[in-house]
Amino acid sequence: MKPFRRPRLRHRYAPPQRAARRRNDTVSPPLSDRLASIILAWQPLDRLLTGAMRYPRALMGVAGVCGIVIAIWSLTRFGNAIQDAEYRDSSSATQSAYTHLSPIHPLSPVPDDMVRLLTAYNQASALAAMQGRADVLSPYLTPDGPAWQAVIREYARRAETGERHQATLVRWGVLASDTTPEGAWVDTQEQWDVIITIGERIVSSRRGILTRNRYVLRRDDDGWRIVDIATTMLIR
Repeated sequence: MKPFRRPRLRHRYAPPQRAARRRNDTVSPPLSDRLASIILAWQPLDRLLTGAMRYPRALMGVAGVCGIVIAIWSLTRFGNAIQDAEYRDSSSATQSAYTHLSPIHPLSPVPDDMVRLLTAYNQASALAAMQGRADVLSPYLTPDGPAWQAVIREYARRAETGERHQATLVRWGVLASDTTPEGAWVDTQEQWDVIITIGERIVSSRRGILTRNRYVLRRDDDGWRIVDIATTMLIR
């Protein structure tokens, strides 16, 4: 009688840990693919896409409109970035100009009534430019001086073209001053932001305009008034 032998198993025995590792090594589709499959399998969306494929020209038109909108939005963002960069460059240049053009020696004290006159004149200048009215400046200018005549000519030109200037004085300071027997003069440095409009349309927008001004003053019964103004553009 032959001894009984158990038949050998054809498949090797795999320990539980190895089998679990083999199952974990199986690559599952990413979450985005599974979501896309679920969305595409949704019947209403499938019918909508199937119907849209019947009108290829309409699809091309919609794609073209979307492309134009994206291009306009990108150009707008790009233009804003350029404008911000120009403004930063202008601000740094203005700061550099203030640093290099500031007087080295200490200034002699400027009379308070002169400072008040120039402060009030700058405020009135911004208001007159916005309203287009030259008469707003008349209390600060001598009626027979060159400054008043220049104001009349400039505001007549603006009235013909319909210009309005929105001027904002960012900062200003006195560089030098002196009093003479005929009157006095004051040198200032001023930084302006100016927006020029005609109707509802903006025709010019400039920031950080830096000027150096000499105000020639004369005293009358009402106090100091401006006779003439000489302006030098440092940064346009």
